[in-house]
Amino acid sequence: IQLRGFFLKITQGPRGKRFEPDDGEVNIQVTLSYQGQAFQGYQSQPHGHTVQDTFVKAWEIVSQGNKPVLFGCSRLDAGVHAKHFVLNLFSSHFFKCETTLMRNLNGILHSNLKKPISVHSITICDPQFNARFDAIGKHYRYFLWYGFEQHAHHTPNCWQIKARQTPNGIAKIAKLFEGTKDFSAYRAADCNSKSTVRKIHAIHVWQHPRIDQMSVLDFWGEGFLKNMVRNIVGTLVDASLNKITETEIASSFEKGDRAAMGQCAPAHALSLEKVYYQNEAFSEDAKAGVPYFL
Repeated sequence: IQLRGFFLKITQGPRGKRFEPDDGEVNIQVTLSYQGQAFQGYQSQPHGHTVQDTFVKAWEIVSQGNKPVLFGCSRLDAGVHAKHFVLNLFSSHFFKCETTLMRNLNGILHSNLKKPISVHSITICDPQFNARFDAIGKHYRYFLWYGFEQHAHHTPNCWQIKARQTPNGIAKIAKLFEGTKDFSAYRAADCNSKSTVRKIHAIHVWQHPRIDQMSVLDFWGEGFLKNMVRNIVGTLVDASLNKITETEIASSFEKGDRAAMGQCAPAHALSLEKVYYQNEAFSEDAKAGVPYFL
């Protein structure tokens, strides 16, 4: 089939239709991180200011003109950060050393393009591997800062809630969102997903061990709708300030009324912490939590 000007071979795999590299090509898996404030999200856009567009430019330079099609693990919103992002691409360009390739890519990204993307690993993977469809689950993290005091380093990376009262039972309220539910009331207005049913395996809420004003919300799920985590966080904050009741939240999964729920939390305090490709690792982390900074 043809995709954005490229002809790709497609086969039927155990989990449905898959793209495969053509003859003479290999499937390459790339793990990277990036700072979201520099981009208008991951997915390619006409203006080109996205992670996908930037990485394609870097690959074209390092491979001397080989323009790849990228398959990313997630379509992150503008401003959202990624500490562990996985993509794959097909390439016929021959590289003698993966370490040298990674070093050259980082040099192009940082020096030539001057973009905050860092490549952590590059490996040749199974021809049918797809970074998006093979993902078992994802871990997202959101930072909250309550109060009027500020910290020069931490506060800019959090959503600061300037309220005199402290958060009231936010961990308890978060449990209402766990499980398999219809999250129609928590997706973006322009979300085009066919199904709004998603499963959140766990939400862990914990305090920074040394800074009382800083709270961390960890989400583990198989997949999330557009703006879903940010809308849930906004609702949790409003509920912690007694603007929304637990009864209203409980009924939101049947009513699906986005307008009745809380605000959409800002993007700069959200990060994709990890993408999982093994069930055991995902289940262990979702159950135990990760109460430390990666």
